[in-house]
Amino acid sequence: MISKSWAFLLASFLTVHIASVWGLPVPKSEEQSMVYGAWKLPSQFPLSRIQTLITKFSNETYGKAFRYLGVEADYFHGHLLFERKRVEGTLYLFPCAILYHTQEEAHKAHWEKSIDPKYDYLNVTTRNWIQWLSDEENEDGKIIENARKYLDITQKDPAQFETEMAEPNSKLHYTIHAKNLDNAKLGFKLAGELQFEFHQSDEKPEEMAVGYLSSRGPIEVELPNGERVNLKLTTQTMFIERNSP
Repeated sequence: MISKSWAFLLASFLTVHIASVWGLPVPKSEEQSMVYGAWKLPSQFPLSRIQTLITKFSNETYGKAFRYLGVEADYFHGHLLFERKRVEGTLYLFPCAILYHTQEEAHKAHWEKSIDPKYDYLNVTTRNWIQWLSDEENEDGKIIENARKYLDITQKDPAQFETEMAEPNSKLHYTIHAKNLDNAKLGFKLAGELQFEFHQSDEKPEEMAVGYLSSRGPIEVELPNGERVNLKLTTQTMFIERNSP
C-alpha cells in the first residue's frame, strides 16, 4: 500500500512541476502504455526535456559520433534504460540513462555502397554512447560517456571498440546493445529499455495534429555548427523487459 505522502508526490508528478520530480518512478498507470500505447515515453519526458537532452548530446559529440541528426543512416534514436526499485513494497521503474547508437547504416555506405558515401564511418569506436539522467535539471544529461566503458566483455570482445584507426570489419556493425551492458559497471541492474526516435521534419505542430497520438513535436535542436534541425519524435518500439522482477 503506497503511503499518502508517496501518493501525493505521484499525483504532483502527473500534474505540475514535472522537471523538479524527474527522480520519481514511472507511475503504474503508465507502465502498460509503454508497451501498448501509441506514444510510449513516460511523463518524465516532456518535449522540453528531450530537446535539452539531444542538444547536450549533440554539443558534446557532433563531428565525433555523428554528422547528420535525425537521419536514419546516422543518428536518429535512443534507448531509455530503466532499473526497477522497490518502494514501500511495490516495484517501480526508474529511468537512469539513454543509450544512443550513431552511424547507424555506415556499413551500407562503407561496404555495400548502397547509400550516400557521406554516411561512411567516422570512427568505429564512436558508435555507442551513454547519457546519464539526473534528478537535477542542470545536471540532467550532462555526463556523456562512450558505452564501451560499460561493455560486458563476456558477451563481446572489447577490442573491436577500442582501435581508433582500424579498418572496419564487414562482419561487425560495432553495436553495443542494452543487453550487452554490464550491470556491475553501470551501477544498476538493467530492468528494461524503451526506444524513441527523432526524425528530421518540416511539419508544424498544427500539421501534426492528425498523428498526434503516435508522434510529438517538432522540437528544434541547434548543432554546434549553427545548423538548426527540426525533429519529429515517435515511439514505434515497445518497452522491452531485460530482467524479470
